[in-house]
Amino acid sequence: MIIDTHYHMMHRLGKGTARVVVQWTFETAKKIGMDIDFEQLATRAQDEFASPDGGHLLKVMDAAGIDITMFCAMDNSSIKAATLEVAKEINEQTGAIARRHPDRFIGLAGVDPRRPEAPELLRRCFDEYGLKGLKLHPDLGYYPNSEEAYKLYEIVQEAGGIVLIHTGPIIPPGKGGTYAHPLLLDPLAADFPDLKVIAAHMGQYWWRDWAGLASLQPNLYGDLAEWQVMAKRTFPLFCRELREVIDKVGCEKILFGSDGPVFEPVIPVADWIEILKSLPGMAPKGIVFTKEEMDAILGGNAERMLDGIV
Repeated sequence: MIIDTHYHMMHRLGKGTARVVVQWTFETAKKIGMDIDFEQLATRAQDEFASPDGGHLLKVMDAAGIDITMFCAMDNSSIKAATLEVAKEINEQTGAIARRHPDRFIGLAGVDPRRPEAPELLRRCFDEYGLKGLKLHPDLGYYPNSEEAYKLYEIVQEAGGIVLIHTGPIIPPGKGGTYAHPLLLDPLAADFPDLKVIAAHMGQYWWRDWAGLASLQPNLYGDLAEWQVMAKRTFPLFCRELREVIDKVGCEKILFGSDGPVFEPVIPVADWIEILKSLPGMAPKGIVFTKEEMDAILGGNAERMLDGIV
């Protein structure tokens, strides 16, 4: 069983938006030494990233051996064009895609807690659109432990859903990381004891702070989305840090994630999966991974965590 717990569902992608999205892809290519043309990359993104009915994503999943993908919508109320009606449409479409293939897809709502209508919209996402949880991007300018965010957690906990929250620095550099530090998730365990929370990216470069919380909080998980960049760029460092994460937190708290489709042109998800599968035999001397650990990270942990949610 392989479960991708972090994928961004894009129903359509205009030229301007494609150029914004692939900025991250382009920076990743440079980090791993790939010579790639930005304009060609933006054109490819516009052609391939959007999956209006989920069909393209299913092809990628089948080719990579992925059984289930948990994908999310995204909402940013600070953008003038991102009206409430747009947010409703995006979430409704995300739910429609998830319902087409309930055995392969799990959909998460994208609701910006800064919207006055956010609680009403999130309830609609659960009750009418069939979504199973919430994705938050506090790096857009709000705190994940704010009063507004808490109103949404109450709804998710009541519905028995899951919350995926971005943690870690962002590109381009700015104030976003201030809002996305994993330590800001600390009070959630006490205030919402039954809420299952995934810290996206395990805090990235702040993973030790996430690990300190996750080692004590039973319902705080983290995903490996974006860690494929370190694995490609500095494989020995990736192995050392992943081994340390497992030893500090426990393998059961770590989930596989791709952050797709953003990295697909430079590090295909199939390659990312193979890197993890190869660790028991390919890790540097002195670092040991077991097949059981990799099987758990690739899907077993998520399967247990999602029990009762899907």
